[in-house]
Amino acid sequence: MPELPEVEVVRRGLEDHVVGRHVTRARITGVRVARRHDAGP
Repeated sequence: MPELPEVEVVRRGLEDHVVGRHVTRARITGVRVARRHDAGP
């Protein structure tokens, strides 16, 4: 699981591209990205 500083870097990098927009579709390219965890969704 990524640490908070790594997640924050990704968030900041995406912010200008996604704020105020709607996601209409997504492509999952790796099984590990979509796996569920015992702690929750």
